[in-house]
Amino acid sequence: MYRCPLEVTPFALGVRAIAAYNLTRFMRLHVEGAEHVPRVGAAVLAARHYHHLFDGAALVMGFARQPHLFVALDWTSSPWERRVMETACRLAQWPVALRGDNLARGGRAASAFAEREVRRYVRTSIASAAALLRRGELLAIFPEGYPTIDPAGSRKTEDDFLPFAPGIVAIVAQAETAGGTRVPIVPVGFRYRALDERRFDVVMRAGPPLYRSPGQNRAALMSELEARVRALSA
Repeated sequence: MYRCPLEVTPFALGVRAIAAYNLTRFMRLHVEGAEHVPRVGAAVLAARHYHHLFDGAALVMGFARQPHLFVALDWTSSPWERRVMETACRLAQWPVALRGDNLARGGRAASAFAEREVRRYVRTSIASAAALLRRGELLAIFPEGYPTIDPAGSRKTEDDFLPFAPGIVAIVAQAETAGGTRVPIVPVGFRYRALDERRFDVVMRAGPPLYRSPGQNRAALMSELEARVRALSA
């Protein structure tokens, strides 16, 4: 069964309420390996991305600490939707990025963002995420970038994984350089099983953390991280 987080901030209460509604109505969540998520200090949850909405709800409600989510907003389709989502993410202190490959190929028929904005958002999202870690916060990232169940159309099959983007290493490196501390990267797997047309049985499993080492090959670290997330999702 899931465990409600113990740490909350004023705006986090609203986030928790939405997450709790989705969890109660649409999910039966089982959490394994919660002991691998540090109760204090900076840490990154590197999670499989299976469901566009329910993964976030599980991460918000499933561990003793409520994480900040690293999100992409290139799916927003109107200036109004963009403003609402950017305001909500700012209040929640969730770093906002844009998926350049999605905008380059047209993304949704009409994104509220332009491709020329990608570079600025990548730069500011990495800086914002690193700042959260320097403050000792918990940050959740989906290195695949795209979920399996996606209202905009999936880019992968049921059991497939997309290559992990290396931005997570850039975030950790920036945080460690400025903060003088090592940041654990905790792999998190998801396994979904449909209970009926609307509800899922969901296993969220965390594993032992990985650490970035100075001079370490970034590709090797990402390969190991991807392998662990895959194994935890089996």
